[in-house]
Amino acid sequence: MSAASMPRKTFYRRPLPSTCVALSSPQGRQLFESALKHKGLKSFFVLMEQFTTQSEPAYCGISSLVMVLNALAVDPRRLWKGPWRWYHEELLNCCMDLEDIKKTGITLNVFVCLAKCQGLKAEKHLAEDTTLEEFRQAVESTSVEKDDGGEGFLECDDPLLVVSYNRQVIKQTGTGHFSPIAAFDKESDQVLILDTVRFKYGAHWVPLPLLFDAMLPVDPDTGKSRGYVLLSHNNVDAEYPAMPISLLLWSTKQQNPVRQQYKHFLSEKGDSAVTWDEVVDFWTKSGNNQEHIWHMVEPQLAPTDQETTNAVGAVRELTQALIPGFVSAENHCCRRNANRAINLDAEEAMFIVYLASLSLDRRTEIISSPSVEAADLTRHQLLIEADLIRTAIEVSDELAD
Repeated sequence: MSAASMPRKTFYRRPLPSTCVALSSPQGRQLFESALKHKGLKSFFVLMEQFTTQSEPAYCGISSLVMVLNALAVDPRRLWKGPWRWYHEELLNCCMDLEDIKKTGITLNVFVCLAKCQGLKAEKHLAEDTTLEEFRQAVESTSVEKDDGGEGFLECDDPLLVVSYNRQVIKQTGTGHFSPIAAFDKESDQVLILDTVRFKYGAHWVPLPLLFDAMLPVDPDTGKSRGYVLLSHNNVDAEYPAMPISLLLWSTKQQNPVRQQYKHFLSEKGDSAVTWDEVVDFWTKSGNNQEHIWHMVEPQLAPTDQETTNAVGAVRELTQALIPGFVSAENHCCRRNANRAINLDAEEAMFIVYLASLSLDRRTEIISSPSVEAADLTRHQLLIEADLIRTAIEVSDELAD
């Protein structure tokens, strides 16, 4: 029999190593009862309701993020199937192309980029820059109920925790992996991992110190350790409801080489803040190409509901009012697509990229200008637009082929 005709080896699950305890086992149930007794299940129920099996072998990162987004009840404001808006892995196609993710998975920085693009606050901690005790505090903050007389439910400002670690350290097969942490048992110092690779391992308990050790080895794709991310709503003030995605712009994986070029342009500036004229000069190729900005960003699809349409109009009006010397959108070159995208002005796009190129303090100062009238919510959304583009620029080197 030739090698080509030999049957391919297949697998049905893997046995958990002795370092881990299956949730469904007698010992796993005892740990669950102990965690319940010590109020360590704050994140468990919202995550368990969304527990999913990843649809591709390398989708652990985006599947974990999908679980968190749905657990936090984030509205994607995009259709999934039929009339339903719901997060699925196929919707997370901004910072990196899904076809590439199928081949290589994602790094911690790309995970953070994807989370921010959906409007989440993502607080990243590299294991090499933190301590075991700080990690334990992060686990407790996400898993242990507050002793304040509350009902023990996850509150709107409570974060959820996703860890990125090396499976080999905990004696599992495979290497880099992402998983949400759903519970913590103080008595045994163990955490519950809801592993999205359920065709391989089910939900299981692992000692917290061992999981921290598993985050320490260097990720060869980044040259840094893995770590953990605290994910929560970007804001919890009812006056500023979180808008999960950018209203105006997005940047695709295919546009990454141009993002990379622009990042290097900014790095050459050193500590000097880039000027508006320098940004215009870069993106128009010294005035010779008004369309060059569209090699790095694309307008979002035009909204179908009136509330979002009004929000888009308000953010555009604020942007235009802040652009030096802007006269009228009718006199400028807009990006016109056949796919129902917003007819965004190229100069508007350049100005948002300019804001993204500045420090947060300088960006906020410009957007908060008292000489321009705008609602606080509109100013807040423009800050989000710039922050999302800045994130895409910052991770461009990591996304390079």
